[in-house]
Amino acid sequence: MAEHAAKPRLPALTREDVIHLLGELDDAVLAAILRTGATYAELEAAQIRALGDAVDLGKEGHELSPAAAAVYDILMRDPTFLELERER
Repeated sequence: MAEHAAKPRLPALTREDVIHLLGELDDAVLAAILRTGATYAELEAAQIRALGDAVDLGKEGHELSPAAAAVYDILMRDPTFLELERER
């Protein structure tokens, strides 16, 4: 019987990771983002999409992963995130 190598797991996203990338957000928003199971790269992709600072990823054929899309939806509903980004 062939053995299947375990797929390496990325480290879990931490509260500090989210704050580092997105700034201080409400605890409920931070918890919701962490519950998505998104990786740091997915968090970055969601931020880029939310800020609109990059080429439209959809046009390039790079759709957001389900976890990144969930983070994006959370960010777009959060007035604190939107206000922080306007101030930057």
